[in-house]
Formats: sequence, C-alpha cells, structure tokens
Amino acid sequence: MSKIDELAELIGGVTEQINEATAASGASAQEAEQVGATAAALGAEGVIEGMAEVKSQLDALSELLQSASERADEIKALALSVAENS
Repeated sequence: MSKIDELAELIGGVTEQINEATAASGASAQEAEQVGATAAALGAEGVIEGMAEVKSQLDALSELLQSASERADEIKALALSVAENS
C-alpha cells in the first residue's frame, strides 16, 4: 500500500468520525426540540427560548460538520487520483 493510499484510508476514517459527530449533533438538536416542546406545554417561556437557541446552534454545527465531511471526501478523491496518475 502506497503512502497516498494510506493517507486516503486515514481521510476515510476521519470522514467516518465526522459523520458520526454529525449524527450525534442532529440527535441532540432533536432532543433540544423535544425539551422545548415539553417546556411549552408547561408554560416555561425562558426554557423554550433557550432550547430554541440550543437547537439552532446544533443545527449550525451539523451543517458545518457535513461540509467538513464533504470536503474530506473531496480530498480523499484527490489523493486517490494523484496515486493513480503517479
């Protein structure tokens, strides 16, 4: 296995970890939304606003992680392309 192939494999591992973090962030955002709904049922306005902000920030994190995953895939493809053309 060439060094470039090893690099591509490592990048694939990083991509997998990023995807796991994205899924966890999405699950946390969903939980924040559920807590907000419960707070709404109980009439706790401050909690509702706070959980909406938490969900918003988690959604933004998920988007950032998804972009990082896509970029890692692009870098992996580039590394493999370089390996093929060497």
